[in-house]
Amino acid sequence: MRALVLLTAISLISAPTWGDEENEELDESPVVESPWSGNAKLGFIFSKTNETSMSTNSGASIIYDKDEWQQKGEFSTYYTKGNEDSDGTNKYNISYGMKHLVNDAWFVYTNSKYEHDLFATYREQLTVATGFGATLIDEEDTTLNIGAGPGYRFSQRQDFDPDLPGKKEDEVIANAFLEGSSKLNDRFELGGEVRVDYGEENTTTNVKGYLKNQLMAQVSLLLDTEYINNSNVAADSSNSEIYSTISLSYDF
Repeated sequence: MRALVLLTAISLISAPTWGDEENEELDESPVVESPWSGNAKLGFIFSKTNETSMSTNSGASIIYDKDEWQQKGEFSTYYTKGNEDSDGTNKYNISYGMKHLVNDAWFVYTNSKYEHDLFATYREQLTVATGFGATLIDEEDTTLNIGAGPGYRFSQRQDFDPDLPGKKEDEVIANAFLEGSSKLNDRFELGGEVRVDYGEENTTTNVKGYLKNQLMAQVSLLLDTEYINNSNVAADSSNSEIYSTISLSYDF
């Protein structure tokens, strides 16, 4: 009898419980990462257009990255207070880009950008482009892409333009870009982009660069600079615009 009781106790002790099996199943279940990510930023901007000024900027982006599809939408504002001699800066940008990976080296892309500016030569500009791109570098911490293709641009000048007030233009353009990023370590990342939209009426060159310093889990200090050059501008406007910002960025 004592032997039977002893064997029963040993079997109960050694037998796995249902709770343990459930925990093992939960531990073995794969972690599914969300294809969605994004960030929001707020900070100060230093701008140089016709005049030099400093004030605030804000922006946000949403990214969807799953399998062969990559999509990104961005919104940014630039505002600087004017004075008696200049109007300052008051503009915003909305952009959307999509990539479809054909293979590890090639992709098809489409991008569009709408820009509204109260004081620059062009009050409104809408640019749409599509084409083929290639991945030149695709490593764990470094990426470099290049692409080119045809596009379309609509633009409208300011009503107070001294040369062509309110003039609207539609033209076919050629688009080309080079973009890349590199993660220096666990906290520092840098990157940039060069984009050219060539047209007979106007050619726009856009150069961007950024340095990101992660301060804590989801908060980073972001330094970025954007240079814009339009080949055709009003007589009283500068061909070049420079926007430098320092912001706090929250990743989600």
